[in-house]
Amino acid sequence: MIRSTRRSGQAMVELAIILPLMVLLFLGSWTAADLIGDTQTALQATRAGARYAAELGNAGYATNTEILATCQTSGSFTPVAANPCSVDQEIIQQMLPVVTGQMPNAVVEEIDIYEPSGANGCTFSAGTCPPNNGAYTAPEPINVYHISGGSITVPTTYSSNCTTTPLNCFTLAQRDQTHPDESELGVRIVYKYTSPTLSLFTQTDSQYTVVRLAPVE
Repeated sequence: MIRSTRRSGQAMVELAIILPLMVLLFLGSWTAADLIGDTQTALQATRAGARYAAELGNAGYATNTEILATCQTSGSFTPVAANPCSVDQEIIQQMLPVVTGQMPNAVVEEIDIYEPSGANGCTFSAGTCPPNNGAYTAPEPINVYHISGGSITVPTTYSSNCTTTPLNCFTLAQRDQTHPDESELGVRIVYKYTSPTLSLFTQTDSQYTVVRLAPVE
């Protein structure tokens, strides 16, 4: 009887030690699976945006080199559709439905559209630079858009280094669709994940997709 009581007490102590570890392991596995799901959703969104961007290309305004300090739907662009912000927002609108309601534990904070560079910092051109399928690396040309509540919040400038000149901005003129020198275009989504089970665990992550623009004659 005494031995039985001792064994029972020892089992309770062991359970008290092991149970929190098992619960933590379970919650950690749940968080990992949830994060992987959100990562795949974000990647699908970048693919949707990149595919559409490849079709849009430079929207037929390859000679446009002008850039405004703010993204707007009217101004000195002739025609208005030559505004790179209008083209970019069409791309973003292809992405938002993919993530809306599909990432309940993550918040999309930013969507970027950029031009990957080739070797030695040169922009891609057939015979001179190899393709670059990588994530954004400064100072590659980039247009930065902040996302708030599913709406696009355009920053004061395209990016922190871009004001009224094309430097570090991804203009339509840089989206070359002349075969075989089609430019590459990258779409990146930045999101913040918060674990539904371990609220102290948060992580800011990003996914991207790079495509070659569709050629035009």
